[in-house]
Amino acid sequence: MAERRKRPAPPAVAGALYASVLKTGFQATTTRVQEMHHAIADKTFDALQQLPGLSGPARLVHGAHDAITHGVYAAVRQGGAAALTLAGVAERLTVDPSRQPVGKELALRSALNATVGDALLDAGSGLAIQMGFHAEGAPLLLTRNGLANLGERVCVFVHGLGCDEHSWSASAGRADYAALLAVDLGMSAIYLRYNSGLPLADNARQFAALLQRLTKAAPRLRELVLIGHSMGGLVARGACECASADGSAWLDRVRMVICLGTPHQGAPLEKIGRWVSKALAVSDVTRPLGRIANSRSQGIKDLRDGLQDRVGRPLSRVPLRFVVGHLGDASDGVLGSAIGTLLGDGLVRSGSASDDGLSGDVRRVELAGLGHMALLNEPRVYAVIRDWLRDAPRA
Repeated sequence: MAERRKRPAPPAVAGALYASVLKTGFQATTTRVQEMHHAIADKTFDALQQLPGLSGPARLVHGAHDAITHGVYAAVRQGGAAALTLAGVAERLTVDPSRQPVGKELALRSALNATVGDALLDAGSGLAIQMGFHAEGAPLLLTRNGLANLGERVCVFVHGLGCDEHSWSASAGRADYAALLAVDLGMSAIYLRYNSGLPLADNARQFAALLQRLTKAAPRLRELVLIGHSMGGLVARGACECASADGSAWLDRVRMVICLGTPHQGAPLEKIGRWVSKALAVSDVTRPLGRIANSRSQGIKDLRDGLQDRVGRPLSRVPLRFVVGHLGDASDGVLGSAIGTLLGDGLVRSGSASDDGLSGDVRRVELAGLGHMALLNEPRVYAVIRDWLRDAPRA
């Protein structure tokens, strides 16, 4: 995981949120387009200047071209910035920036944080999601009164990249893990919401600190189970590692960490993304595109390696359970097996999701015919989770 970077505490932003982000993105994109334009033009004019009799005219036209295009791009940047500044004024007058986003707006913010969440935090933007627990559709206050309804056994659900706590909600015919665990095992459920664009190490430390506060404020709490989907599994394992290193008392209450489709040994798409960024940087013409590609968040970049530097040893004494999905179906025979091996669940390959070679109290279950997002509310996945929790000794 990436080293922790010092960040300024985000101020309470009162004013334009989305217009400010759009303005920054518009100006950066315009600059990248201008850089590509000039790189292409430079190569063309350089070639013309090598031809006998065209060197002088080409040089003059090149100078005029650069002056004109500079003015045009400056006008576009300034005009767009002015329009978005006016949009920001309208946003400040009509929108309460302190409101809690819901529905599609929350989904948009979650996706935006996944993409550029670290940049939003560095800029002090109010769009940067602050880590916190949620329950029953509302923020959970870490006070005795706020946790009064929390039982002795608590399951903490940790979403993946670009998602939020609503990703665990059941749709028609799907399983709601929290509701089923409450009925079958008497467990309370809370959900972690976090900025998935931050470095994994930062989110792991913040999560560990929140769990410490949770256990202090909830004296009835005797047992914790952490269930993470995709990146959420890395955040959960990282928090346990932090607690193990710090000697935090809350780790003694963790009965199990369950990871669903987690890229413990890295995600292939981010590995491809890194290669593409490097390839684009080779040429002057494509280098601006490389800069755009490389501006993705550190959280996304950290998925390239997952926890690969720790393969072969558990991160703490906590039992680890891995659910591995793959797109191949058993009825497809050899073809289904090949699809599962090659594609995994569509985003994470089976070997990475099962963290092959890891020692200690580790169990794995592989389920055929399941894509990455289907792991969030699938009856077969719930049955595995329930059986693991029934059979394991209490914390």
